[in-house]
Amino acid sequence: MNSQYKALILDTILKEARSKTLIFIFLATTASIVLGHLVLSAMNSDMGQGAALSMAGIDILSMNFRILNSISFIIALVFGVSVFRSDFENNIIYQYLSFPISRTEYFFLRVLGTWLLVFIYYAYAYALSAILFSFAFKSFVFSWSHLLSFGVLNLYLLLVIFISIFFSLLMNKIGALFVTFVCCVASSVAYGTFSKLPLKEQFQDVSVFKVVGAFFYYLFPRITFLDELSSKILSKEGMVENVLQQAIHLVVISVVFIFIANYFVKKKDF
Repeated sequence: MNSQYKALILDTILKEARSKTLIFIFLATTASIVLGHLVLSAMNSDMGQGAALSMAGIDILSMNFRILNSISFIIALVFGVSVFRSDFENNIIYQYLSFPISRTEYFFLRVLGTWLLVFIYYAYAYALSAILFSFAFKSFVFSWSHLLSFGVLNLYLLLVIFISIFFSLLMNKIGALFVTFVCCVASSVAYGTFSKLPLKEQFQDVSVFKVVGAFFYYLFPRITFLDELSSKILSKEGMVENVLQQAIHLVVISVVFIFIANYFVKKKDF
């Protein structure tokens, strides 16, 4: 990796790391995990050890990871919206474009730097939770399912960042934040409804709700598929239905969103 790439990735991480939002969430997350450790240690101090206690620790750690997943979604959303928009608003976009890199390289390097920052937070919270909860339950409560879920959720967070950037290129920061959040929620609701219906029933009894739902289900990346997959891995509830179909749709529509966002960056008159 050449020096320009490293400089831009590092600049992205350092720029967003100074955000008061991240600092607050980082401190609040740390305090919450430590508090949870102290509470669980007090509750388990007289319970000794055993398989049942260890299994309880794994289940509680899984619940904690689900909470971290939601917090990480918010962080990815906020930083995805701001990473390009702040360059425009602060008029420093010209400085970056003066580097001997293309606009496409600039686009993907900014995305990579943002994702690495979110990954660092997520990995830190995961590791701290696993260590402190293991001490609380007097046994190692981290499992392979937790590690696999961690990998799936990081892909989910990367796509959230891409979607946030897509909307940030079309509107101001507040508008992009609101629209991205609403679209992700609407997509989640649509996925929860349409993914459970046979194809024939998806287009029966057409209503405004079904039309809107079908729009988000078929034309928006099904990132909820990854969230559901991660949750099922944590809870060991089995596999998501129609995995191959959902995965293919996710890849195709995500690639379309990324291509359009990159096109905007290449053609936009800054």
